[in-house]
Amino acid sequence: MEPKAESSSAKTIIDQLRNGDIDAVKAQLDPKYLSPDIDGKLRSVASTFPDNPPESVKTVGAYTTHFSKFGSHEQSVVFNLTYEYEFRDTWVVANVMLKRQGGKLMLEGLRAKRLAGPLEASNAFTFKDKSVTHWLMFALLIADVLLCVYAFVLCLRTPIARRKWLWALFTLVGVTTLHFDWSSGKFSFQPLSVQLLSGSAVAQVYGPLVLGLSIPLGAVWFLIVRRRLIAASKPPPLPDVPA
Repeated sequence: MEPKAESSSAKTIIDQLRNGDIDAVKAQLDPKYLSPDIDGKLRSVASTFPDNPPESVKTVGAYTTHFSKFGSHEQSVVFNLTYEYEFRDTWVVANVMLKRQGGKLMLEGLRAKRLAGPLEASNAFTFKDKSVTHWLMFALLIADVLLCVYAFVLCLRTPIARRKWLWALFTLVGVTTLHFDWSSGKFSFQPLSVQLLSGSAVAQVYGPLVLGLSIPLGAVWFLIVRRRLIAASKPPPLPDVPA
């Protein structure tokens, strides 16, 4: 998935920045970003890197996005590339954004951040030094999944006259999703969302684990109307026949 030519250009830009060749970096920058304080901004990013050469460089993110204008043949491609640089005493994550348009490759963005350890360690799933919020979100995720499984099994064992299989599937459905980033502890909310088992745990390669909690609508609704469904499935009593 890594675009080889663009990745090579991105690493060259980072090396130029580390070596203090600000003019070489500016020459590849999109002209719209050439502000009067651009030299200071680039030097600030360069100061993130230690003076000694890196011991290893690892690609930890590579995303390619294609754009085209409506009613026009003009197209552009944006490359979002992220690398992890390991130095003797620290790690640096560098992000480079490039845009190819009209056959020309331009620098659109450049960021760098020091880390105390590798991304694998900082984004590892662990309860060490985690807050009460982490424990609560994990417990709610397990509770959501168990409630859906319980309602599903109970539905299969419940006498329902019509559309039993639809009710069974409905017990597994959760709506809206609250996302929780395990590494940063930040929340985000997705109001239009549907999840099976009302919970999820997703992690990108080298990225943080993100928990997703949904309202177990199907399970709760079934448990509320279960008695009514049982009553509706019973045959009507036979009328009394006089002797």
